[in-house]
Amino acid sequence: MVLLLSHDLHVLGQTPETHEYLRVLVPPGQGRPPIQASAYNVAVQLLAREDGVDPHPPYARVHLSDGLWLTLRAARMGSARPSERNIAVTIEEASPGERVAVFARAFGLGDREAEVLGRLVAGADTREVASRMFLSECTVQDHLKSVFAKTAVHSRRALLARALGT
Repeated sequence: MVLLLSHDLHVLGQTPETHEYLRVLVPPGQGRPPIQASAYNVAVQLLAREDGVDPHPPYARVHLSDGLWLTLRAARMGSARPSERNIAVTIEEASPGERVAVFARAFGLGDREAEVLGRLVAGADTREVASRMFLSECTVQDHLKSVFAKTAVHSRRALLARALGT
């Protein structure tokens, strides 16, 4: 899904699917088109990065509903001077890895805890996680206990369901 903005952030066009997602994100006022602030935010982040104001990449993750997360990214299009090129904002469903990264940050997981979670999401069992992270199985279990406590779950199944938004 794509939203096309002019270099000065006026809407030039969008795909039909984009219109539907934006309408769910922010129901429009009477007679107004749905444009979500997140789409403008990533476009403005692109401008800030180009101007050297902020080095962060022009992307954002937004929760839509029922566990659905979207990833928005902005990039320039065309062959004109960079400051005159249109801006394309792409909107796509967030990957499981992106959802897990948001989940880990939201619950304050440490780097190793987040890595253990990521490996579990990929389908690894305790033995495989321990082997790939060069840890003992007991240490992996300790990390899991900490993750369970921070996320208020009591099983791997519940943890994975919450982390993946299912």
